[in-house]
Amino acid sequence: MKITCKQQDLNRGLSVVSHAVSSRSTLPILANILVATDRDRLKLSATNLEIGINYWIDAEVREEGSTTVPAKTFIDLVNSLRQGPVELTVPEESHTISIKSTGSNANLKGMDPSEFPQIPSAEGGEEPIILDASLLKEMIAQVVFAAADDDSRPVLTGVLVEVAGEQVSFAAADAFRLALRVGPLPGHDATHGKILIPARTLSELGRILPSEGAVQMVVTPNRSQVLFHTEHLDLVSRLIEGTFPNIKAAIPKEHTTRAVVETKEFAAAVKRVTPFARDSSNITRVKISSGTGEGESGEGTLTLVSNAEDVGDSVTTIKAAVDGPDQEIIFNVKYLTDVLAIIDTPEAALEVTSAARPGVVKPVSAAEYTYVIMPMSTNR
Repeated sequence: MKITCKQQDLNRGLSVVSHAVSSRSTLPILANILVATDRDRLKLSATNLEIGINYWIDAEVREEGSTTVPAKTFIDLVNSLRQGPVELTVPEESHTISIKSTGSNANLKGMDPSEFPQIPSAEGGEEPIILDASLLKEMIAQVVFAAADDDSRPVLTGVLVEVAGEQVSFAAADAFRLALRVGPLPGHDATHGKILIPARTLSELGRILPSEGAVQMVVTPNRSQVLFHTEHLDLVSRLIEGTFPNIKAAIPKEHTTRAVVETKEFAAAVKRVTPFARDSSNITRVKISSGTGEGESGEGTLTLVSNAEDVGDSVTTIKAAVDGPDQEIIFNVKYLTDVLAIIDTPEAALEVTSAARPGVVKPVSAAEYTYVIMPMSTNR
């Protein structure tokens, strides 16, 4: 192999595929990156057997070939090189790669590329679903944090993806909260079966996706894996088997009281009570007051109260447009912090039915996102 590419492109590609490099595998080859020519481009590949990433960069290919190199050493080396041309050479019958650039000449011993696991393609898979990259990144950010982070119930570590006509939905839930984001698919008229993608996979995808352009999502023929494809990037992930809880049944269909607040004010108020809630099982009491007669609507308040016996207490109040009777409900403060970090509308709404029923947080004038929080016990 003999190719020349730009240091900036190679560095970017290595940064992307590093997200799939295995750090704890018993297979030494999984700590390596596959470096291979692919027509007039250089392909970089990494896999931890859960996900696999291919990334292509432009290159001048003079001799075709491939090798695998230790990921950490190669990444650190390329990152330290000056910007400009980098020449990569692998002699025949050798796995050692020579890396030459301005003022630098290094040789890195690799391993036989035939030992590197093949990253599956979606050839012959289902009809591709075309998603906007910026929309996909936004949808991922708005749901992945609500997935469970332990494996006691594997289906809850995934994100349920459903495509029906011109609409795609992403949903994640643990035993205490649920996040649902619906997005448009203009011109798409097919309905696909539901799939469960590991939330960890989507978190990695969100980090490496370009900020604009089209992304193809393709399910493999046996429906065991999903592929996300862009001009320079492929990410392949296994799918989770199992039945996800009924989303529609978990979302309250009505509410008794609705409080609309400024999102930044709400987030700041939550931040002020968090230090005290942390020392009291994350308990935060949320009090909604209409400021008017019983059942009337008007200018009211939303008050957050946290009390830690050995630390102290904190009470913070913000203005709210309240519709409905006064309410008091207890939430885990972390669940409020998480959702307010991803709502980007100026106002957010909190909808409550009673102290014992789930509450709902929504961005105002953005009906495509719904976040449900189970209340904590009022006996605490």
